Amino acid sequence: MSPRLGIVAAFSKPEAKTLSTTIIAWLAERGIASVPETEIRAGDERNVDTIIVLGGDGLMMRMANNFPDTPLFGINFGKVGFLALVEQKDWMAALQLFLDGKYELDESSTLHAKLYRGDNEFDQGWAINDVVIRGGNRMVEQELYIDGYYVNTYPGDGMIVSTPRGSTAYCMAAGGPILTPGVRGFAIVPISCHSPIRTPMISSEDALIEMIHSNDHTAAIILDGQQTMSIGRGDLIRITRGEHTFQLIRVGITNFYDAIRTKFNFQVRPDAIPSRLAHPGADTVNS
Repeated sequence: MSPRLGIVAAFSKPEAKTLSTTIIAWLAERGIASVPETEIRAGDERNVDTIIVLGGDGLMMRMANNFPDTPLFGINFGKVGFLALVEQKDWMAALQLFLDGKYELDESSTLHAKLYRGDNEFDQGWAINDVVIRGGNRMVEQELYIDGYYVNTYPGDGMIVSTPRGSTAYCMAAGGPILTPGVRGFAIVPISCHSPIRTPMISSEDALIEMIHSNDHTAAIILDGQQTMSIGRGDLIRITRGEHTFQLIRVGITNFYDAIRTKFNFQVRPDAIPSRLAHPGADTVNS
C-alpha cells in the first residue's frame, strides 16, 4: 500500500513552494497522492502517515504541534536544519530511500507544563524543545524541586527545562549540556544565574520538575519560543514528560555527531558579510 503523505511548504519561502509543486508531481508519477496542509487531520482522524515539511526547524516544530505523533520528513530551507535533516539538493534521493523503506523513525519525548496559581490550574500545553521561565529587565528567582525534593533557589534571568531534542537549542546556547541519542532525561539549566551554584542538572524523564516563582519581579512561561502566560510571586510551574512524542524520519548515513559538526559549523561562515562594514568612528580615527 502506498504511503499517505502530507506536504507543507513555508509560506515565507517561495523556493519552498516551488519545490513542493515539483515533489507533488514527482510523487504523482509514482502513483502517490499528497495531501495539502489545509486537508491534513490530526489525532484519531489522522489521514496521513507522514508529513513532508519544506522549511526550517520552526516549521517542523509547528507541524509537530499541529499534528502530534505524526512522523515528519524535513527538507531544510532554514539556517541550521537540525530537525529538517534533508538538504534541498538531496530531496529526490532521500525521498526515494524513504519510499523504499530505507529509513529510521527517530522518536523522542516531549514536555508538558501546567501553571498553578492558588486553587486555579492553567494548562500551558506541550513542548518539543523546551519549557523556559524567563524574566524581563529585573532578576527573577526560581525555587527548584525534583520529585518533591527541594534542590535550590536560583536568582538570575530564569530557567530552562529541555528535552534531549532541545538540548542543541536554547539549552546549549545557555551553557547547558548536549544530550546525545539514547539519553532518557531532561536538562535543567539556570539562565545567567547570579550564584556560584549554577551547574546544570539532568533529571530522569519520569521525574516531576517543579518551580516556584519566589520574588516580586514578573516572568514569562515560554514553550518552544512561544510565550503562554506571565507569572508572579508564589506561582507554581509543574513540568512532566508529555503524552505526545516528536517523530522524525531519518534517511541516509548522517548521524547525530555528523550533524553536530556540520550544522553548527555552518553558523561560522567564512564568507559572511557584516551588516556594519566599518566602525562608525573609523574615518575620524584614521584621518
